[in-house]
Amino acid sequence: MNLVSIVKKALMALTGLAWIGFLVGHLSGNFLLLRGADAFNGYAAFLASLGSLLYVVEAALILFLLLHIYSGLRVTLENRRARPVRYAVAATAGRATVASRTMAAGGIIIAVFLVVHVKMFKFTSHQDVNNGLWGLVVDTFKEPAWVGAYIIAMLAVGMHVSHGLASAFQTLGLIKPRWRESFRRTGFAIGWLLAAGFITLPVWCYLVPTN
Repeated sequence: MNLVSIVKKALMALTGLAWIGFLVGHLSGNFLLLRGADAFNGYAAFLASLGSLLYVVEAALILFLLLHIYSGLRVTLENRRARPVRYAVAATAGRATVASRTMAAGGIIIAVFLVVHVKMFKFTSHQDVNNGLWGLVVDTFKEPAWVGAYIIAMLAVGMHVSHGLASAFQTLGLIKPRWRESFRRTGFAIGWLLAAGFITLPVWCYLVPTN
């Protein structure tokens, strides 16, 4: 493996880990949705009060996302060129998981979701909405179609993280052979806990009376 390939894989791993860290923090803040409008809107106001720091973090996340997509695509294409398709299937069928086989497809779903999600909740005005941003989120998820779309996206996140977390640490050389299975199980647990946590929010909005 040449240096360029190593750098691309390391870049994909590091940017992926950065985004997993963001997801943990984002979910923690979003759980304030369950505590009502004052708590959630107060959290949103606090983030807005960070001013330039918030813009720096958002810019970094966008950069990390673009680098993750770029390096992921390059690594995927290189892997496909490096081995004949008819042998690749046979060689990996015994050890590949659904999550590992759907990383690219899941990544596309997540990328589309992010664009829609940011447009809906960051760039849509909520000044005239009853209960502000909290009200906008709750009203949105009173629609079954949005709840379903969100659940599909979060299932993609769960699959992506469940495989990607352990894979990232392995790429960076941080997993000894005897730790591999423990890291795999930990990644699986974290991925699906994140997915379950995020799915809880729209389901709660849909099921719980808020008027």
